[in-house]
Amino acid sequence: MSDAPALEAETDPRREAISTRAVLPFALPVLSSIAVALWVLNLSRAFIAGGKTGALVIVLIVTIGIMAGAAIASATPRLQSSTLVLIVSAAVVLIVSAGFVSLGPSESHGEGEASGYVEPTGPAVATLEVDALPSLKFQASEFTTKAGINEIVYLDKGGTHTLLFEESEFAGFKLQVPPDDSGKIDLPAGTYTIFCDVPGHQAAGMEATLTVE
Repeated sequence: MSDAPALEAETDPRREAISTRAVLPFALPVLSSIAVALWVLNLSRAFIAGGKTGALVIVLIVTIGIMAGAAIASATPRLQSSTLVLIVSAAVVLIVSAGFVSLGPSESHGEGEASGYVEPTGPAVATLEVDALPSLKFQASEFTTKAGINEIVYLDKGGTHTLLFEESEFAGFKLQVPPDDSGKIDLPAGTYTIFCDVPGHQAAGMEATLTVE
């Protein structure tokens, strides 16, 4: 009695060649770029909506999640590809959902900061140039200017940055790059602190002292 021949899956060499040589080399980079863009955009929305404390908590959660996922994947080398795809898809869906949920708070947070500030009229007695460097620094840690209406010119040297005053009397004044930005502010004599409120930038050293004489 002869054994029954094993059934083999029918394959179409032409279709397989098209999918592996023509479709996948273009589809994978495009899909990866879209996934990364969604990840960064929605995660940044969650950072803005959460503020300084919330952004730190989100960073910790994301870091722990990535490390835990990598540990599980390395501990189970025989994990099926479909399971990995499911885990990654769940993470992307979670981040995108967080971005949509925080869309309103993140936008209203920015509008609320800018809505209470009225730019002074009249000519500026001095112009102060501040450069936003990609190293998360201003070009100097100390600035000096004259008392009165100042025009602050904020120049983009790399990255996304903001410029605000820590003092409550200047609440609502905010510059942002890119692109280059500028604004007028009436500065009495004194010492003030300017900083960037992008999560993590001030802690990295993006702040400076402004002395008004």
